[in-house]
Amino acid sequence: MTTSSVDYSDFTIIIPTLNEEKSIGKLISEIEKNAPKSSIIISDDGSSDKTKEITESYDGDVKVNFLNRKEEKSHGLTVSVLDAILKCSTPYFLVMDGDLQHPPNTISQFHFLLQQNYDIVTGKRIEVIGRWSIQRKLMSYVARILGKFALLIRRRNLIKDVMTGFFASKRDIWIPVIQEQKNKFILEGYKVLFDFLKIYKRKLKTTHVEYVFGTRDYGESKISKRIIWLYFKSLF
Repeated sequence: MTTSSVDYSDFTIIIPTLNEEKSIGKLISEIEKNAPKSSIIISDDGSSDKTKEITESYDGDVKVNFLNRKEEKSHGLTVSVLDAILKCSTPYFLVMDGDLQHPPNTISQFHFLLQQNYDIVTGKRIEVIGRWSIQRKLMSYVARILGKFALLIRRRNLIKDVMTGFFASKRDIWIPVIQEQKNKFILEGYKVLFDFLKIYKRKLKTTHVEYVFGTRDYGESKISKRIIWLYFKSLF
């Protein structure tokens, strides 16, 4: 079955952005190739570049919506994703970064698995293109171990990579949690799926899609001491 023969009108791709003018146009084009007729929500946290103009001028075979969060009181990747899920009108959604490090050519796999009645489908890195420092590798490894331990002691659902920001799920699972327990998320943080798994108590049917983590050709990494602190705050 080819991509063009699949109906993606039940699927929304959520992209949290902050100054992604150099990559967002190309990413939308790649999504259109891999998931035609899908919807896209650009959940923007106050970009000062041309992210908004590029998004709103796009004319193609996908429905693109720009969610402007510039005037909101809370800012951060997590709250940007949560607000986009609330705006989502399709039964399925996928969250991916706006810097092209999450490969659009895997979107069809996420979509297919959700249609097989999986509740959450996560991206699992099997390779990283480019060189990560020993410190970065160690930090990532320790963060994953601590995250799994935090879920284990709470008797929550476990997934292959609790740190991933590349995942797909069913809208109806998330909406009640966001509406009733949004304050339990670390809204200014970056690990929205991890926060959700800490909160959600029912059994979930999960699986994963393996992918190669691409190089960052545009923009800068959002990792900072503050982001690391927010993750440790989320752990405990």
